[in-house]
Amino acid sequence: MAELVFSVVLKEIPVKIKEADGAEKIYKLKELTSAQRKKYNESFDVKVEMVDGEVKASAGDGFKMFSAQEFLALCLYDENDKLVPENVLADYPSTVTAGLHEEALKLSGLDKDSLETAKNELEGSSSIGTE
Repeated sequence: MAELVFSVVLKEIPVKIKEADGAEKIYKLKELTSAQRKKYNESFDVKVEMVDGEVKASAGDGFKMFSAQEFLALCLYDENDKLVPENVLADYPSTVTAGLHEEALKLSGLDKDSLETAKNELEGSSSIGTE
């Protein structure tokens, strides 16, 4: 069996944002820590039930999706390596937060393609240990 090797160093992507005065600010998008990912995952209040023999998922009473700025407040760091607060992100154009959000999801393996790949790998490994 192959050896598994992991790193505890968070993946990161450098980011430059041009301010209204023309100055460029330097940021970093970082992969979510396990604690941050847990906070993100716990934001989903989903009810799962069996209906006519099929699994049905629906939003629970407290259903809440993270907005792009809420998600970025977990993983966008300023030049001092401090998380950028939501109130700062709220003033950015939506094209900036949407673009950063998309890259941040990829970085933490939460984008649609990464989740689909993980799902397929899990389904393919369901035969492990049955040989």
